Amino acid sequence: MTDDVTLTVGGQRIAGWTTIRITRGMERIPADFDIGLTERYPHTTGVIVSEGDPCTLAIGGDTVITGYVDRVAEQVDAHNHALAISGRGRCEDLIDCAAQFDSFQFQSVSTAEIATALCRPFGIAVKALSPGIVHPQVCLNVGESPYQVIDRLCKIAQLLCYEDADGALVIGPLSTVEAAGGFALGINCERASYTRDMSQRFSEYRVYLVGTGIFTDAGQQPFAEYTLQDATMPRYRPKAFIAETGDAGASVSKAHALWECNRRIGRGNLVTVAASGWRDSAGTLYTPNTLAALSLPQLKLLDGQKFLIGEVTYRRDMNGSGCDITLMLPQAFQPEPILYMPLAQDAAAALGMG
Repeated sequence: MTDDVTLTVGGQRIAGWTTIRITRGMERIPADFDIGLTERYPHTTGVIVSEGDPCTLAIGGDTVITGYVDRVAEQVDAHNHALAISGRGRCEDLIDCAAQFDSFQFQSVSTAEIATALCRPFGIAVKALSPGIVHPQVCLNVGESPYQVIDRLCKIAQLLCYEDADGALVIGPLSTVEAAGGFALGINCERASYTRDMSQRFSEYRVYLVGTGIFTDAGQQPFAEYTLQDATMPRYRPKAFIAETGDAGASVSKAHALWECNRRIGRGNLVTVAASGWRDSAGTLYTPNTLAALSLPQLKLLDGQKFLIGEVTYRRDMNGSGCDITLMLPQAFQPEPILYMPLAQDAAAALGMG
């Protein structure tokens, strides 16, 4: 299978790129690229690309980015006419622009429906692998970007949001899809590193519920403590949090403590792989939110242990082609729990919010 990189702009299919950097990630929205060519190479004469042009970037027959050209830079000398093009996926408008909705308020609408309404003015589709939850009331702040709103609501619904290859916004859980063949040194892995970091991990996570319970019968809220242990931490290192407002905040803060523990374990185990190709053993391009089994005993990893691909960079330059991949334990990408309604549970129930 040929892996020529093709940029399609205004009906032109342009190939012959001398430098390529295409990056997609679960926490990198939108996807982006930097590519370059000179007229000394074939298929590039008369190339006309303008900033702002809609474009599609493909590797072989697979689209990897659908978006817009952001920047065009040309350079000439006695021997070459060089052209460098940078662009991002369609979801760039969700990051750069302000959110717009007629009433600036949603009532009793699901996560996916709100995301769809906020993406519609920009012509961006939403792929909802889960509808999320029904939000009783959501108000937009003036100047807030669509992505800021969607990201906040996805955290409440415990969903991820990231950009797909066709420029759509994906809303869904952690994937269970696995890259065929995984990664093994000397087979499809040229170089790998494994960073184990305990500097931001703790032996226990404590949540304290303090303050006055206004809606409780006695009007007082007793001092309470919740402790979560991380048995993998070899020495005493406590971390404390104050529970969020209201008694409902206690359950959210407990979930937050568990999230902190798991996320710090996940982020403290970072694997980077320089793969020799851009595709797995089944011919599928490596993509974010994909599991991969690692066979790297040289790095003291359990054979066959599965990490999640967080970011992928396809590269090609004068040193050759390759794929730089960042992987972490799946819990590193789990959305952060946040408090939805800062009210006592009985008050929220009375208002129809619980």
